[in-house]
Amino acid sequence: MSNFEKLQARLAAGETILMDGGMGSEIEKRGLASPTTWSGGPMLTHPEVVKDIHQEYIEAGAEIIITNTFGTGRDVLEHGGLEHKVAEANKLGIEAAVQARRNSGTEDSVVIAASVSTMAPMAHAEVPVPFEKALDTYREQLGELSKGGPDVAVGEMLVRISDTLAVIEAAAELGLPVWVGLSLVRDGDGLYLGIQDRHGGETLQDAMDAIKDKDIASVFIMHTPVDETGPGLEIVRKNWSGTFGAYAHFPGHGGPNPRSNAVDPQRYLEYAKGWSEQGARIIGGCCGTSPDHIRALRKWLSDS
Repeated sequence: MSNFEKLQARLAAGETILMDGGMGSEIEKRGLASPTTWSGGPMLTHPEVVKDIHQEYIEAGAEIIITNTFGTGRDVLEHGGLEHKVAEANKLGIEAAVQARRNSGTEDSVVIAASVSTMAPMAHAEVPVPFEKALDTYREQLGELSKGGPDVAVGEMLVRISDTLAVIEAAAELGLPVWVGLSLVRDGDGLYLGIQDRHGGETLQDAMDAIKDKDIASVFIMHTPVDETGPGLEIVRKNWSGTFGAYAHFPGHGGPNPRSNAVDPQRYLEYAKGWSEQGARIIGGCCGTSPDHIRALRKWLSDS
């Protein structure tokens, strides 16, 4: 039985599974984040640091780790003049995760999720990206990542329905199960896809309508402020009969700056307990969360 099949069996049995915490913000803490590719550039220059961060999360209790490939798609790397490094960056990304799992002695349990992100420009969901361009980008990136043997593909911080559908199709072509991570902003009484402001006008309900018949292993509210994650999960719960989860960042978080948006691990834990009560079965953390936050979640789950 594969690690992904083991995970699915545990989820079917009603267990709550712990995902890792923020990677980009941990890279930033070490002074390595790139102004053009954020966590993508350091994947090429400091793969050992990335491996160590993965290992810290596993040791803190994470049972799922996400590859540091959020910023290694061709569309992101080209902003740093690194578009010729797509294959290398993604090879290093999957290798870092695999090595961390091996070093931790968890090769038979920890699930590795191969990450792709929303298409650039990320902060402007109102700027359309042709479906075929997105599909080609995800095909290339997931194709490189799949060579290293990930357990599942995950689309992180998806803020366009077209991107979301392209991730699902690219993963299916490679035979990879796929998770969809939607990012939200609030505008008045509505929850819209986006990361800073309301952009293109696509709502979370629009996204759920678009993916309701797709072959998706789990839906996440991801890269979304903690205060909006619960309301987002409620919409997911009402529209999705399968597994769903939460991977939040801190209130007012407008970028990779964990120090200005620090939330105590125990406070984050209280949010996580609420998400669990809503039915979230995979829980982790995004920007600003650290191994300390994952450790607090692990203690809660172990004591439950």
